[in-house]
Amino acid sequence: MTIPSVTYKQFGETVAPVAPVGTKRWIVLYIMVSAILLTTLACWNNLSGGSLIEMFEDDSDGPPPHTEYAKMARYLVHKAEWVSMGSLSTVDAIKGFPMVNIISVADSARGEKSTGTLYFYLTMLDYTAQDLDRDNRLTVMLTLDQDLYCTRNGIDPMEPTCARIMVSGRADKIENGTAEYAFGSRAMFSRHPAAQKWIQTDGHNFFLCKLNITQIAVLDFYGGPHYVTMADYLAADPDKRSKAASSSSSSNTSGRQIPPRFSTTEGTTAMP
Repeated sequence: MTIPSVTYKQFGETVAPVAPVGTKRWIVLYIMVSAILLTTLACWNNLSGGSLIEMFEDDSDGPPPHTEYAKMARYLVHKAEWVSMGSLSTVDAIKGFPMVNIISVADSARGEKSTGTLYFYLTMLDYTAQDLDRDNRLTVMLTLDQDLYCTRNGIDPMEPTCARIMVSGRADKIENGTAEYAFGSRAMFSRHPAAQKWIQTDGHNFFLCKLNITQIAVLDFYGGPHYVTMADYLAADPDKRSKAASSSSSSNTSGRQIPPRFSTTEGTTAMP
């Protein structure tokens, strides 16, 4: 059997100190560890469908509580970049049938206060303008999932807990040279820079319109739609958040995920 040799330090003998790790090495080590942690975080977030990152997102621009119907309507109108616009078709083969189109809209310039009035450009080359020229009644649909809010929170866009509004009214053309025309055009150019090219294109003759609202229906929870009066709609301020909007997240008895803004005290019913 081989006995390992042991070296003993003699009395009074000094041992050479271990050279300290340089500052640069500590910095490199810190960067490497940080990169590993960030990579792990990104992978985890992708696997969890983005729920991890949402914990750190600022919810100051989140939707209002589902019980504040007028505020939700104003919120969706102000957030909208486009709408699904329905009209009555004038095409011979489907005359009188409902027709729908995607129309870019703005209720104010980006970053400015909500007005609640939807402005949009139309051209007679498009069937929506042709329909509205014959009968200017229309309905627009707006959904909370336009920016994938519902999808990111695990809610199907068809669920009542994914807010939507149906705004019906009439399309009115705004005369060029008026203060409202200048305001609506600036709002559209701010949110849709391409609109400046639309009106400059020869032969297209785009003109500015606004939606004069007749009825607002809000579906934002189980139990059917709620109808908002114009007085309540115009009085609502979507930029102000109530305390109910910060309530903690939970699930209802059916197992569907409910965003934090929803209260679980209200009973759930079958989908309308």
